[in-house]
Parts: sequence; structure tokens; C-alpha cells
Amino acid sequence: MSTNEAQTCADDDSTNSRAAILSGHVRELRRRKSMRAALITLPAFAFVLFIFVLPIAAVLYRAVDGGSARVRLPRTATALATWSGKSPLPEAAFRALTDDLRAIDLTAVADLARDLNSRRSGFGRLAIETKRSLDAPAGRPVLTDLVAIDSRWADPAYWRTLQAAMRPFTAYYVLAALDLRQSDRGGIERAPENRRIYIGFIARTFWICLMVTVTCAIAGYPVAYLMANSTPGVARILMYILLLPFWTSILVKTAAWAILLQPNGIVNAVLKAGGLIAQPLTLIYNRFGVCVAMTHVLLPFMIFPTYGVIKAIPKNLMPAAASLGAAPWTAFREVYLPLSMPGLFAGCLMTFVLGLGYYVTPALVGGPGDQMESGLIARFALGEANWPMASAISLVLLAMMALAFVPFLRLRRVFALD
Repeated sequence: MSTNEAQTCADDDSTNSRAAILSGHVRELRRRKSMRAALITLPAFAFVLFIFVLPIAAVLYRAVDGGSARVRLPRTATALATWSGKSPLPEAAFRALTDDLRAIDLTAVADLARDLNSRRSGFGRLAIETKRSLDAPAGRPVLTDLVAIDSRWADPAYWRTLQAAMRPFTAYYVLAALDLRQSDRGGIERAPENRRIYIGFIARTFWICLMVTVTCAIAGYPVAYLMANSTPGVARILMYILLLPFWTSILVKTAAWAILLQPNGIVNAVLKAGGLIAQPLTLIYNRFGVCVAMTHVLLPFMIFPTYGVIKAIPKNLMPAAASLGAAPWTAFREVYLPLSMPGLFAGCLMTFVLGLGYYVTPALVGGPGDQMESGLIARFALGEANWPMASAISLVLLAMMALAFVPFLRLRRVFALD
């Protein structure tokens, strides 16, 4: 090899070495940049995890948690583990339940009774009375202790309910929230007619939220259009008028409507003074009052996204359409309205989803037939301390919110908004 060729090879090796070093530096810089970006987003990720993901996970867990029966009655859980539910009940199950009930205090039995009573009516009182009877000295045989206390212990249906409560995970509460139950054969069937209440709450919640969403869309679109196409001064005044009630507490606004819509309230007084009615109208404690109050509260959530989209539409589109011979209504329908649809759909979705979670407004201005799904959650969680049932209804409500996105996405494809 000549000297020139050797020098050329050395230069090539040096160039390749420098390129490799430079490539390594570039990779290191990219890695550091990625790490910095990850560290920057870490607080936001932690916030979403602890504020949003973990509470939802806790709700999902409580909705399918088998409860405390397997912990409070460990001997009974072992005795019933191999029972098929159809064969004769083993004597060991009676002995195990007797020992378990004697080993725990009455407070623990009361907590257990709440769970059992939600599964079978009267089972909670049966467990408490049995506990009190077993605490008294008795010389009866173990097998006849429970049956002598109450003949219902001879019914296998109660033991099947107790066996179901022993499972680590259960679909009982989720099924109950949908007016369903698990049959003795293991299948799923509808609940008895006198216990079918939850589907009615779901349908009522959907219907009320749909009416409020449509009303907000009809009332909010003209306001958003006026704000986007008026002078800055007028738009500023309209924004202040919109923001002032928006910053007011929901409870205050609902209480104000309760005063306004009373039979002797301002609305009826004005209508009567104008000669429009002879007797006061029933405007409160019914569906009308709920829709009016919820529309007032949720209207800003319809106007803001619609206004943001309309504001971005070029002002020369309507004059351009008019210059091509389109009538004002035709130009609005064919040009302006389709361009504003993303904001209108976003407002409808936000209004509908937020409306699903309302329970204060229906509770204050609605009647017994106007209570919504969230009111059930509040009743079970705060009134009855039945957290599994409250979690199951919350899971159903969460699924309803997820289903609300399906028509929204379909409408986006229909109107080619993506």
C-alpha cells in the first residue's frame, strides 16, 4: 500500500471515528432532552394519576368487591367453599357459622347485616337476631341452634346468598344497578318487578340531560353568534353578563330559581299581572323546574366553546357567499353553520356530560319523579352507607358518560369535522 493510500485510509478512519463520536453525542443529547421532557410532565402525570385514575379505580374496585363476609366469617367461607348450592347443606356449615357469629361482636354483625340485607331482604335482621340468641347460654345441639332460632336457616336460599357474599369479587351490585340479578342456576335474569327502579333512573337521567342539552343549544348558539359578530364593547358586556352567574355557586342559583318559580314567586306574579294567567302555574317541584334551573347553570358551558369556534370563522365568508348569489339564510346554512358545528358539538357534549352528574338541582326544584342517577349515589353513600351499591351506580354513570361520546364521534364523521 502506498503512502497516499495509507494516508487516505487513516483519514477515513478518523472521519468515521469523529462521526461515531458525534452520533453518540447526538443520542446522548436526545436522551437528556427526553428525560427533561419526562421530568417536566411528571407532576402533571402524578396529578392525573392521584386525582383522576386512582379514585376511578377505587370506585371500580368497590363496585365488584365481594364485601367483608369472607373476612368476618372465615370458618363459614371454608365450609361453603365446596358446597354446590344444590346438594344438602353440610353440618359443618351450621357449626362454622355458629362459631363465627359467636367470635365477632354485634357491631361487626351489624356491618355484615347491611351487606346481606342488600342481597336478600330481611337477611340482615336475621343475622343480628341470630347473633343475639347465640350469645345467650344454650345447651342445644349445634345443628339445631340456628334452625331453632329461626327456621329460615333451613332454607338453602339464604345459604346460597351467604355463599355468594363470600366470593372475593361479585357482579351482584353492578347487576342490581341495572335491575338484574343472578339466578339460582347461575344465569342472569331481571329483578322482580317491585325492585326494578334503577333503569327508570337511568332513562330519566338521559332524558333530562338530553332536554337540557337541546335547550342550551337553542338558547346558546344565538348568544355565541351575537358575541362573536358584535362590536368589542357589546361583546365585552355580554361576556360580563355571562360570567357573573357562571361564577355564582350552583346552590345559590338553584335556590334563586326555587324562589322565582314558587306559586307566589316573581314569575307567576308577572304572568298574573299581565293577565296571561288567572291561577298560579306549577313551575317548581316538577320536570319543568329541573330543566329551567339546569339550563341556567349549564348554559355557559354551551356558549363558551361555540363562541370560540365562531370567533375564528373569517368574517368575509358570508359577504363572499352573498356576492355569489346566495340568500342570507342559504349562506348561513351552507357555509356558516357547518363551520361552527365543532364548537356546537363540543358544547353539547360538555353540557350533556356535566348534566349527568347533577343531583343538587333536581333535589331542590324537582319532584319525586325527577330525581336523577346521581341522587341515588348520594343516598346510598351518605344516607345508607352502602358504598358497594353507590360505587356500582357510579360505575353505571361512568359508562353512561362514555356512551355519550359515541354519538358525538359519529356526528363528527357525518359532518366531516375530523
